[in-house]
Amino acid sequence: MRSAVLGSSGMGAKPTEGKPQPHGAAGGWEEKLAAFLSGFEHIDDVVGVLACGSYVTGSPTAHSDLDVHIVLDDRAAYRERGNKIVGGLLIEYFANPPRQILRYFEDDFRNVNPCSQTQFATGRILMDKTGDVAALKEKALAMLDTLRESEKAKPAMSELAKYGLWDMLDDLQDAHERDRPDFDFLYFNFLDRMVASYMRSLNRPYNAKTMLGNITDSAVKEKYLLRELPDAEIGSLIAQSITAASRAEKLDAYEKLTSAILESAGGFRIDGFKFKSDLDA
Repeated sequence: MRSAVLGSSGMGAKPTEGKPQPHGAAGGWEEKLAAFLSGFEHIDDVVGVLACGSYVTGSPTAHSDLDVHIVLDDRAAYRERGNKIVGGLLIEYFANPPRQILRYFEDDFRNVNPCSQTQFATGRILMDKTGDVAALKEKALAMLDTLRESEKAKPAMSELAKYGLWDMLDDLQDAHERDRPDFDFLYFNFLDRMVASYMRSLNRPYNAKTMLGNITDSAVKEKYLLRELPDAEIGSLIAQSITAASRAEKLDAYEKLTSAILESAGGFRIDGFKFKSDLDA
């Protein structure tokens, strides 16, 4: 199974069991994945394998796992996900028939959170008996293109959403003036919500783990298929807000970012704000 599907790297000695190793560590991830697949409980149902994540796209760390999509025969009536450490490498696997993967694609597309599409688009096909994996990869790339075409250059933000940004700033200013011990907790929660709201208003995916890299690191943009933000000033202010050290620096960056986002969205005045809608009861 190993030589026929993935090959053997024949590298070095066995690493310490239970501790994930960096890419290129002893044995190689391909050999460890082959060993895992050879003992996979549902191997007779497997028609394809795609590996993705840092071991494929580059720069894995000691905390990286190997993400693996195991494509089952479309007649399979089950799905399974799990984790297994093989030779020190943590393998996280997702076993699904194609129709279930397409459902994940549809859900992620609708929620503008194309995690599954990005994994297939950047992943490496290691087995494809039926052509299903290649077809899924092609579908993922097409859906990502469609999402990019729907991105907005300016935020489309409702007055209620703008009020939410103003209200969080007001609460944060109050916490700073009163020197509340939970200021930093409030700050990062509010910042996360504001950046998520901004990205949603642009119809762009948002992932807190890649947000700073999207602005400052071309390798992160390439790895996760991210694009430059349409407003360089707002991008710079987001980066400043994430990395600000003191409370005063945090509040200053947050105030500037809130102002820039609201201005980009057409402005907002609290005096006279109102929002009327139909009842839902």
